[in-house]
Amino acid sequence: MKNLTKYIILLLILNLNLFSKEYFSDSAKGITAGDFLNLDINPRVIALGGVQTAICDDASAIHSNPAGLIEIPKFSAMLSQSNYVADIKYNFLSYAQRLSYDKVIAVSGLITDLGTIKRTDIDQNLLGNFSPKDTVISIAYSKGITEFSDKDTDVSMGVVYKYISSKIYDTAKATAFDLGIKVFKFTYIPYKLSFTMQNLGSGLRYDQESVKLPFKIKMGGAIYPFSNLMFATDLVIPNNDNFYINFGGELNLKISDDTSFALRGGLNSQKARNDLGGFAFGFGINIKFLSIDYSFSPMQDLGNTSFISLSFNLPVKKDVFERKEKSIYTSIPKQKAE
Repeated sequence: MKNLTKYIILLLILNLNLFSKEYFSDSAKGITAGDFLNLDINPRVIALGGVQTAICDDASAIHSNPAGLIEIPKFSAMLSQSNYVADIKYNFLSYAQRLSYDKVIAVSGLITDLGTIKRTDIDQNLLGNFSPKDTVISIAYSKGITEFSDKDTDVSMGVVYKYISSKIYDTAKATAFDLGIKVFKFTYIPYKLSFTMQNLGSGLRYDQESVKLPFKIKMGGAIYPFSNLMFATDLVIPNNDNFYINFGGELNLKISDDTSFALRGGLNSQKARNDLGGFAFGFGINIKFLSIDYSFSPMQDLGNTSFISLSFNLPVKKDVFERKEKSIYTSIPKQKAE
């Protein structure tokens, strides 16, 4: 674990040095492009106040922390639809497939639709209409790091490659990478720790100048004091704002052997300090291999937002801390068995 900690610290230092002092502060607002990359696509995440790096354990982890993909069963798929502010809509589709006990691959697509906007010249003469759209195609690979496994600990890592296309009137394209690490502690009170870096890559060039992407560093954790209760938090350090912290909690109620109901609530401190609400609520229904999640988030003067998703996991997915093997792996590697 000492080597892993050193690796995380090194990555953090190197990427902080990539940017000048004008970043990572309140004065940096508006100096990055591709804000659609900050959109949350999972209603469970939104209901938990944006907490995600340690809790996503299905195909949606490709968007939050690719290291979490290792927790899927044989395969996982997710489809979500979002009704955002100002009639903005976006859709997300992802699929993850297990290759072996310690390897998972995934693909996803995010498409935003801002509707039709009137195009005018400097004198406000109407020149026609245009329809801004954004597309992100992602490919991910996640692997369990058996060298760091022992009786009470598992570690996974993941990487995501993104192809980004953004159309306002002209079209800009870019590529980026996400990196993620996740630590699982199978102690008396189990918990997860996580670290991610998102949107490492080239900027978007709409005209002559290339504008940097919204790079983020996230550190998170989730603790399970009881088998049906979870509390989680994320510390987020973006290059276009001050750091902020998200908090969330989830209570799972078992209705039958095959059905459960989850209640969720959370606070996004970035939205709260910008007078955009901040509180969010939601619920989830799990019926065998099918999950339906919903979230509601009031954003004050901008109106209310709602999100819904369908997820499929086969075989039926169990939380990693509910597995008899006490492991993220579908079969126990030697390092853990010993």
